[in-house]
Amino acid sequence: MRNGVLRLGILGAARIALGGIIPAAERAEGVEVAAVATRGGEKGVAVRELVPDAEVFDDYASLLESAQIDAVYVPLPNSMHVEWTTKALEAGKHVLCEKPFSLDADGARRTVEMAREKNLALMEGFMYRFHPQTSRLAEILRSGAIGEVRHAVAEFGHRLDDPEDVRGVGSLGGGSLGDVGCYCVSGLRLAFGSEPVRATAFGRFDEWGADRDLGGVLEFAGGVGLVSCSISSSRRERLEIVGTNGRITLSTPFRADKIGGELEACYGTDLDAESFETGDPYKKELEEFTRAIRDGRDPVVGPDEILGNARALDALLRSARSDGTPQEV
Repeated sequence: MRNGVLRLGILGAARIALGGIIPAAERAEGVEVAAVATRGGEKGVAVRELVPDAEVFDDYASLLESAQIDAVYVPLPNSMHVEWTTKALEAGKHVLCEKPFSLDADGARRTVEMAREKNLALMEGFMYRFHPQTSRLAEILRSGAIGEVRHAVAEFGHRLDDPEDVRGVGSLGGGSLGDVGCYCVSGLRLAFGSEPVRATAFGRFDEWGADRDLGGVLEFAGGVGLVSCSISSSRRERLEIVGTNGRITLSTPFRADKIGGELEACYGTDLDAESFETGDPYKKELEEFTRAIRDGRDPVVGPDEILGNARALDALLRSARSDGTPQEV
């Protein structure tokens, strides 16, 4: 970092990079998009319009070789996350990788071990964790106001019609669990404040291996979490957490940055409701990544979170592909 500014390189001109991270970097303190790797075309034009001062590389490897880059953002298809995160770490770069980091627990473990060996920051891009609504949820859970969590339901679904959209292409790691179900798993782990021990799931897979719909159960030591995700349904999003003394319900737990959110907390007969604006979670995500590098610590959504989510996703997918056979996490 020069003069306290993190020089960020971006691998590819994905939709989330163009519409999320690059604009957020303009607003974030201490972050500069210094380079983007893209093959040109319409996306190349868009990159040059958004960040005219950034260096543009024709391939990912050349960007990683640049001494002008401190860290790398990886918004590539799911199947490429571990591969290019590993290559970035080998090149001595800190990495912010888009969610889900991996649907394969072993791949996530190997990459985390490398990051730790090289003393490099590694972070997963769950921007919802930096929304004020999520911060408030965590505060209520920590306070013990609803008692011990016994049951939680996380739902996230939408309709993905474009057959070429990488989020739904099985060979690229696409499917409902990787696209939106990973949010559900993250939310359930946050709700229970621990890791699940066993997973059971059923899914509807297309001919290319992508799960179009998936329903699963994560067993925690203190209770049960239900996952429901889809890329073939109308849009739905909900998180309900039920404890021994109350419950919390969020109407838009994961994408409140789009339309804002509503949080209802019920304690016995008392009902409290709070509203939240759209916020700026991508900006806060980048600033947390930058602070973690500067402070020499793990980011909030760092290695432990990466491993926890990857292990649960892996177990759910294994179960769904084996007709609901329970799997150890």
